[in-house]
Amino acid sequence: MKKKLILGLSLLVIGFIWSCQDNENPNVIEFYWEQTGCADPWAVNSNLSNKTLKSAVEEYLRNEGVVGARFTSIDVEWSGAVCLACHCKTGRWIYISAPLSQKEKLLELGFQQK
Repeated sequence: MKKKLILGLSLLVIGFIWSCQDNENPNVIEFYWEQTGCADPWAVNSNLSNKTLKSAVEEYLRNEGVVGARFTSIDVEWSGAVCLACHCKTGRWIYISAPLSQKEKLLELGFQQK
């Protein structure tokens, strides 16, 4: 009987710890922007450093009234377009997270939900 009780409590504790490790907040949504050669609303140069790009994106979001958005990362999702026009994608995706309440605003600005 003692062994069953200890085993049951151990499984309960392990299950509780495992469920608490899910850090996803249901009130926060992730979005991304596919960077272009020079048609992004916050900068005209796709060769900006990541630090400068982060600052430009955050300032743009503040100026557009997006509340609580947070820049999360820049990833290279593919090697880039073969055209060099301003509207061509570079292959770099800019990721942000924002409160659920800002979803419509971000979609209107051209961000895509992840």
